[in-house]
Amino acid sequence: MKKENEMPASILANVEVFDYLKEKVGERKTRTEAYADLLDKSLAGFVSPFLRKVDYELRPCQCHVTVSDLASEWHWHRATVRSFLDTLEALGQLERTRLTKSVVITMPLQTGHAADSPNVQETPGLADQLRTVLSDWVIGKAELDDIGYECERLVRQAMTETGVPGICPNPDNFSSVNLAASDDERAVRICTIALGCIAHAAMQRALRKRRFDNGSEFLDHFRTHLDGDWTGIVEISRILAKYILDPEAEDDDNLDDDDREIFDALSNPFMALAARAQEAAYQTGDRKPNV
Repeated sequence: MKKENEMPASILANVEVFDYLKEKVGERKTRTEAYADLLDKSLAGFVSPFLRKVDYELRPCQCHVTVSDLASEWHWHRATVRSFLDTLEALGQLERTRLTKSVVITMPLQTGHAADSPNVQETPGLADQLRTVLSDWVIGKAELDDIGYECERLVRQAMTETGVPGICPNPDNFSSVNLAASDDERAVRICTIALGCIAHAAMQRALRKRRFDNGSEFLDHFRTHLDGDWTGIVEISRILAKYILDPEAEDDDNLDDDDREIFDALSNPFMALAARAQEAAYQTGDRKPNV
C-alpha cells in the first residue's frame, strides 16, 4: 500500500551492491541478476557475438545485444525480456535504440570518468570556438603560428574557467607553462577535446587539397556497375572510407584482389567528391574559403 506521505527517493549504489544481491536459483536469472547483467554489459561495452561485424560505434555505458541472446542467457522467454526492458525503460533505468535485428541499451551510470566532471561540462563552447578558429587554417586563411597561439589561448581560457590549478590566464609567454603537463582530470579532458578538434581540422585540410581532382570515375561506377543502386553506393562508400583511412585494419568485409583493385581506382575520385562536398559546406556558412 502506498503511504500518504511517501516521498520519491533515489538510491545511489555501486555495481558491487548488485553483485552482492545476486542469488543463484537454478539456471533462470532473477530480475536482480538480469539487471546486474545489463549493468556489467554496459560498463564493458559488450557486443553480442552475432553483432560484432555490425558497424555501430558504442558510447560509454552502452551495450549492443539482441532479445534472443538475452532470453537464451537469462533462460527467459523473449516476450518476458521485452517486458522487462519496457519496464526498466519506463522507470528511467535504461534507454533503448532499436535497430533492425538488435537493440543498443544505454544505462544512466555515473562512472567517475573525467567526461562526467560537471566543471568540464560548463565549457561546452570550447569545441565550437576551436572549430571556428581552425576553419581559417583549413581553408588557408591563417598562418600556423597564429592558429597555434589561438588554440593555446582557448585551452588556457577553458582551464582557467573550470578551475584547473596553476593556470595563469594571460601570461606574457604562453609557452612558459606546459598546459598538457597537468594531471588534473579537467585539464586532461580539455586537452583531449582540443586535440580532437585539431586532428579533425588537419584531416579536413588534407582532404581539401583534393577538391580539384577528377571525381567522375566514382560517378561512373555508381551509374554503370551499381546501376544507380543508392543502398549499394552507401555501402561501397562506407567500405571505401575505411579502406582509405585504415588500410591495415582487419578485413571484416572479405575483400578479394579484384575488390582491392577497384577500390584503389576509386580512392582518388571518392576523396575528390568528398572534398567538394566539404567545400560546399564551408561556402554555405560564414566561413567561405578563398577559391
